[in-house]
Amino acid sequence: MTFGKKLQSLRKEKGMSQDALANQLYVTRQSVSQWENDRTMPSVDLLIKISEIFDTTVDALLGKPETESIPQPMAQAKTLTDKKSIKTAMRYEYSTAVIVLVSMALLFLGMYAVMMFIENNIFSLTPEVLAKFSGIIFNVWENILPAVLCAAAGGVLTIISFVHTRKAVEFGKKHACTLNFFYDHLVIAEEGAEPLSLFYTNIKQLVETDGYFIFKMQNKARFCVDKSELENPEELSKLLKSAKNYLDRRLSKTPAGMGKVKRCAVRVSRDFFFTASFFTPFYIILIFALVTTILTENKFVRFTVFIIPFLVVLAATVSGVVFTVRKIKAKRMIIAGGAAIVIFVVMNFAIYNASVIYNFQHDRVKSEQFVTYMEEHGLTVEDTIKGREELYISKCYTAKPKDNSFEITYLEFDEYSQTFGLFSARETAGRFLNEIRSQPRMTTRYTVQDLTFNMFYTETTNNHYAYVSLNEYSVIYINAAPEAEPEIKNVLKDFELSKPYVF
Repeated sequence: MTFGKKLQSLRKEKGMSQDALANQLYVTRQSVSQWENDRTMPSVDLLIKISEIFDTTVDALLGKPETESIPQPMAQAKTLTDKKSIKTAMRYEYSTAVIVLVSMALLFLGMYAVMMFIENNIFSLTPEVLAKFSGIIFNVWENILPAVLCAAAGGVLTIISFVHTRKAVEFGKKHACTLNFFYDHLVIAEEGAEPLSLFYTNIKQLVETDGYFIFKMQNKARFCVDKSELENPEELSKLLKSAKNYLDRRLSKTPAGMGKVKRCAVRVSRDFFFTASFFTPFYIILIFALVTTILTENKFVRFTVFIIPFLVVLAATVSGVVFTVRKIKAKRMIIAGGAAIVIFVVMNFAIYNASVIYNFQHDRVKSEQFVTYMEEHGLTVEDTIKGREELYISKCYTAKPKDNSFEITYLEFDEYSQTFGLFSARETAGRFLNEIRSQPRMTTRYTVQDLTFNMFYTETTNNHYAYVSLNEYSVIYINAAPEAEPEIKNVLKDFELSKPYVF
């Protein structure tokens, strides 16, 4: 008879369930099931405990003699039994996750506040356009809902931590134990019960905090040990780190001398800046998209709004360096902040030097302005809306020079139709782009920018010079011979403003 069959037979003879046996051994029911199916084997110390439970011998269980050894423990400590000590030991078990979630909620709210500030204090837009932006960009649920979800998740984790702490307190009061730490296993000596030996891999989680070790058993029991009671906590820490189920929840490598208030402040600031570093690139993209495409010429406001994300990631990086020097675990702050700074620098390099992204039309030109502008530059303008099939189109003009060497087509869409006029303008610009790109070409030079309802594309090949500009409700389209490029650029030069963030 195999060990599994023998164990199953003894358990049934005694009328014991798998759950009952698992609770006595501080393991899960699944572990007992795997033993009985001969998939795994318990440790030698568990075999001894099993033999005692069923009043038999290890020889009878395995069919071979057992070799016993009595090694000396490398450390020994009593588990915490009073309520205050156990709460202190488990205080920071969920704190990092909770702080990160709450930080995310605050950052979502901050992003919403920034957008509302820009909308209410910087934009000089008509009520119709404001209504359009309220429906597309300033959607309250895009930021409020994630903030609420993050805050709710943080609240749920906080409640879970309270529940687990309460269970740990109740368990600690009822089970006063002495833990003997060996190099390969742990012996739990509970008052009034036979000692139980477990390999470290049989323990669900080994958690180390600044001043405590927390041992989470597979049956949800928790043993808390104060490091100050151990003669060599550093050596035990090194031993436990080798286990795959080890979790390092320490804040500082030198916890002595750091009070509760300071420890809480350091942990909150560290985790908040770490989270903010990941959000900063999104802030940069948001601010770039808004400030460079919407009506504002206030240089101080543009500079202030633009520099805030840089200051955040710089503060995170500097704080990470200071914390690390002071033996506080904050290397991830340096990595996250450094990565955000790299993104920031690369984007600025592209904006200022590479000319990949630039602001092509800051103030939207309406039909009356287009007609006046083209006539002032010597072009003849004709109303060509007749026969156009674009949806929600309100006006269409075509400007030509005297020699008819090229045409500049201007289309304006109904801005009072809000979303539909915007999407129709974008679809029209996309159709023009497809026409350009479907033409035969050899050598190609092009520049492109696409920010939802503000888009610019120019292309020069051996066959043509093409230009498409989408600016909210208006589209400008040119597809001419390459020889006309200098003259077209000369005509359109006042339509293109300077690069963004040039203060």
